[in-house]
Amino acid sequence: MQEFDRFIKVVGEIREKCPWDSVQTHESLKKYLVEESQEVLDGIDRLNETGDSDNLCEELGDVLFQVVLHSLIAQEEGIFTIEDVISGITDKMQFRHPKIFAPEDRELCSLSWEALKAKERSVKSNSKNNKTAHESQM
Repeated sequence: MQEFDRFIKVVGEIREKCPWDSVQTHESLKKYLVEESQEVLDGIDRLNETGDSDNLCEELGDVLFQVVLHSLIAQEEGIFTIEDVISGITDKMQFRHPKIFAPEDRELCSLSWEALKAKERSVKSNSKNNKTAHESQM
């Protein structure tokens, strides 16, 4: 993961020092995320048609740049960090794959993907409601 840490530092330096990147917002970057995502889809087609994996690798890197840049902007705004993004998706994937990460939990293992997503939403909703109630008591 040394390369990932180096990448985050490079994106941070770009965000700080590049006149164009330093003024971008979530809103101004939306169209680029859509464009880069479409290029990933095109890269998948190209891989299937021609075997060109270099293009797909490059386009996935461009999407990763967008994810890290949006995360840095969110960090500047005090909303969340790239660590929060990584932690959140890690927790989500572990929860959605109980047969791998919690095989002893027969109830979770018996649920379908959609049922797991619904349960996850319910837990999130309860967590947000509890947080809001706690904050209003302060």
